[in-house]
Amino acid sequence: MADVNEIKFDIKKEMVKDHLITGGTFACAGCNPVLGIRLVLVALGKNTIMVNSSGCMTLTATWPFTPYRIPWVHGAIENGGSVAAGILMGLKALKKDSNTHVVVYAGDGATYDIGFQALAGMVYRKEKIIYICYNNCQFANTGHQRSSATEKYARTSTTPPPIGNPLPRKNMAKIMALCGAEYSATASITNPFDFIKKLRKAATMKGSSFIDVLAPCEPGWVVEPWETLKAGNLMVETGMWPLYEIENKKFTLNYKPKMLPVVKALQMQGRYKHLTEQQVTEIQRTVINEWEMITKGRFWEAEEY
Repeated sequence: MADVNEIKFDIKKEMVKDHLITGGTFACAGCNPVLGIRLVLVALGKNTIMVNSSGCMTLTATWPFTPYRIPWVHGAIENGGSVAAGILMGLKALKKDSNTHVVVYAGDGATYDIGFQALAGMVYRKEKIIYICYNNCQFANTGHQRSSATEKYARTSTTPPPIGNPLPRKNMAKIMALCGAEYSATASITNPFDFIKKLRKAATMKGSSFIDVLAPCEPGWVVEPWETLKAGNLMVETGMWPLYEIENKKFTLNYKPKMLPVVKALQMQGRYKHLTEQQVTEIQRTVINEWEMITKGRFWEAEEY
């Protein structure tokens, strides 16, 4: 399969199509995961069934209202992979699975932590499902508690200053590749074309696909609603959130960032306001070491910030 950068995408043709999610949800102003849903549906189209694990995006469809023009299924926080597998089995029984995309759209708490077992089982069975983690780096819906996607030293309601989170986050895209995902990738809402192309590539796979998409959270990151995209873009351009894909365990770097100083990303987010100069230096050193290993062909040994 070709590098994702070789996949063509014509924005002018795509934007004249009907949007499959409307406005007027109960999500926060500036919510990047809602924008992520719009991009998912631009990429995959109306023949999509979306499974929602309980989280922030559960608030987008509050009975009796829904913004969705596709089938949307709400499951528990821990069972997104299992719910999607059940839907896929039903489609197969009806012989309607060949042209329908089954998608899980779940937060990092439902992915990295509470729902990891169901996700790992889905990938192990090689179910033809696209699992997307909208990653805002915390359990945002329940009060911004730490998840295992929370970066080291970031503040959450359960890891307050002066230290913040003392532990590094999981490298989830790597974990899913090693669990057997045919396609595993990172993405960012702030790089929409890259995300859309990865979704379309995932849709061509015969087995499971996993995409970890960085989705800044206005109240959780402590930024203004109009600053979320800039905050996410700085995470990419400082090298703190690399964009890559792994196809059958083969790594490809999709974007070379500007490698701005990490302080530019950190100082914009209120969740990092407590950092000491020593902590900022440690984060910078971690990112530099990570990229040195990536550029030397030692991706699997690199510890991601």
